[in-house]
Amino acid sequence: MSTEDSNSMQQAVDQQVRDIAEVPAVEIITTAAVHLMSAAAVKCGLAEGKDAAELKDLDEARKLITALAGLVTAGAPE
Repeated sequence: MSTEDSNSMQQAVDQQVRDIAEVPAVEIITTAAVHLMSAAAVKCGLAEGKDAAELKDLDEARKLITALAGLVTAGAPE
């Protein structure tokens, strides 16, 4: 990798860090919660489409729901 490529990559990383720094914590927490909830719904077989039953995996759903509960519990004081 050339120095120019390395500098370009570093600039991209720096920009991403600045972008993340501007996002309020509550928005990041909410986004994570929505992703966990959506994934859990799919794993519970609640997805739309013909293959919803094939995507059902209750053990994985339990893990996602537990993670969501932990996130909500930890974020509740805020």
